[in-house]
Amino acid sequence: MSDFSIREATDSDIPRIVEMGRRFLHEGPYRDVIEDNPEVSIALAHKRIDSPGAKVLVSEEEGIVNGVLAFILYPHFYSGKMTAQELIWYVLPEARQSLIPICLLRAAQRIAKEMGAKYMQFTAPTPEIGRMYEICGYKQIEVGYQKEL
Repeated sequence: MSDFSIREATDSDIPRIVEMGRRFLHEGPYRDVIEDNPEVSIALAHKRIDSPGAKVLVSEEEGIVNGVLAFILYPHFYSGKMTAQELIWYVLPEARQSLIPICLLRAAQRIAKEMGAKYMQFTAPTPEIGRMYEICGYKQIEVGYQKEL
């Protein structure tokens, strides 16, 4: 594996971010639950890249973006403490066994803290991902459910 870098995303990264987000949606446990709407993903990416209350980080290797971690920052609705909430964390399968996932996580944690976050929250679509968060020091706080109406 060659060297990689973690950086803030720019508007020129949006097509790749949306492509990875769609891949995440189609390959993962959300595929039968969440409708794919690329136009909404494009608008969200533009809004978050330009927002002072959010960050979109990408990993890049040999000029190719192979991972993304985006989060928003908000005052928690109970405590009022600034909380960073992950929107997407996706690394291409061929890069998952490298340091890229953990480097994206650490960069997001550092930046969220610099932005004033006291807490950071992630979703775990599978028990395996939940265990990985626990290894990284996260505690499970709830399990989410969704139903089509």
